[in-house]
Amino acid sequence: MIRYERDGDLLVAAADVAVGVHDVGVRVALGPWAGPPPDMGGLRGLPVVLLADDVTAALAAAGATRSGRIEPLVTTESAQAPAALLRTAAEAAIVSGSTPWTATWVRGLGGRPLSALPLDDADATVALVDGIEVDVDVPIPNGSQAARAGARAALVGGRSAIVHHLVEVDPRPAFEELGLEIEDASLSSLTAAAAGVLAGRVAAGNRRWRTPT
Repeated sequence: MIRYERDGDLLVAAADVAVGVHDVGVRVALGPWAGPPPDMGGLRGLPVVLLADDVTAALAAAGATRSGRIEPLVTTESAQAPAALLRTAAEAAIVSGSTPWTATWVRGLGGRPLSALPLDDADATVALVDGIEVDVDVPIPNGSQAARAGARAALVGGRSAIVHHLVEVDPRPAFEELGLEIEDASLSSLTAAAAGVLAGRVAAGNRRWRTPT
């Protein structure tokens, strides 16, 4: 459950996030907020793709569109990003320029972070894994031995003791949506595409769960 605290016109969200057997206290500044605060459920499981940069954002968005029949919110990590996600009507989101803190505030606001590791840069991948303080889903492009090995090496080589969740996903729907060839795609592109496809599938599952039968 999320608690909202006001400081004049400013709003702060506070929550305890379970990480293993421990709780991590998270406070997220939402900036100026007129009117009533957001729902205490926050993002309510909104799938959020975390990208290290914006180069692969189009692929991630295409994957979400093809697999979930949705138009995800595409934004950049900033002081305004948490409030933007809370206000959006989109069923999934993509945050480029993500840092370890992005995963924390997404979890703190009740979202589901899907971390697309920058597997073309081994050092950056390990540094990202080391910095993430909450557990996340790590999409891995299905059939890519190099991506699988790179992700596992980062998770094993990182200093963090947090257990993340590797999810193998076919990235091809993202490439098909954009009419691109997949054969020469980089590991980071494949991973971003897989993350987008997973976000679309999660969104579709959320939709079924929320729709009365």
